[in-house]
Amino acid sequence: MDFELNKEKFGEFIAELRKEKGMTQRELAERLFVSDKAVSKWERGQSLPDITMLNPLAKVLDVTAAELLNCGKLEENKNIDVSQVGELVEKAISLSDEEKEAAGKAKRKRFFVYLACFIIGAAATYYFYLNNGAQYYQSLIVIELLAAIFGAYFMFFVKERLPAYFDDNKVDYYTDGFFRLHTPGVYYNNRNWSYVIKNTRISLMVIMVALPIAAILVRTFFKGSLSYALVTVFSISAIMGIFTPIYYGAIRHK
Repeated sequence: MDFELNKEKFGEFIAELRKEKGMTQRELAERLFVSDKAVSKWERGQSLPDITMLNPLAKVLDVTAAELLNCGKLEENKNIDVSQVGELVEKAISLSDEEKEAAGKAKRKRFFVYLACFIIGAAATYYFYLNNGAQYYQSLIVIELLAAIFGAYFMFFVKERLPAYFDDNKVDYYTDGFFRLHTPGVYYNNRNWSYVIKNTRISLMVIMVALPIAAILVRTFFKGSLSYALVTVFSISAIMGIFTPIYYGAIRHK
């Protein structure tokens, strides 16, 4: 008895059901609030959906979650015996385990990216301070700290999926413990949330590295009030850069 979920058979079954419904990959993706690339990978057997997607996927394709795990339709009016139940449960567990393993690998990659950006940013900020003193250092360190704190949150702790009520209502805020994000007029749901996270991660890592380096270059090639003005402009732009990708990701994919 095979307790592992066969990716190829699972993908073929999804593709078959999707085509029976007359849906494209993009249309199925939009119904599930995922990217069409994700659906393509499922159907080609390259990856499996998040276990939380099992019931929504089954509902859209008009089958049961058990039939998805079985990679085929079950006969009507036929009871599932204990061994079949056990096999389906084991497949669900294997799906969850694969999801956790994939999430762990992605988080480890993000850790090294964050660590590299943090070290470069911290070193450049310290160098800037040694050569320019506290006059320019205060605003710079505040922005660097914000980028480091928000960057750590979005890289490691932010929830990858939102609760279902975000999809059913217009919600313009997100809270998670101490973290609160409020964007009047911009609503979050599972269609745009992954883009908000991705864009914000990239922008915060860029800010951590680019801002102090840009400040060093400005102070190297410009002097006096002009250099101070340019550093101020870069600092303000960096603050805006924290929120711009959030708005862009939410509006672009709403």
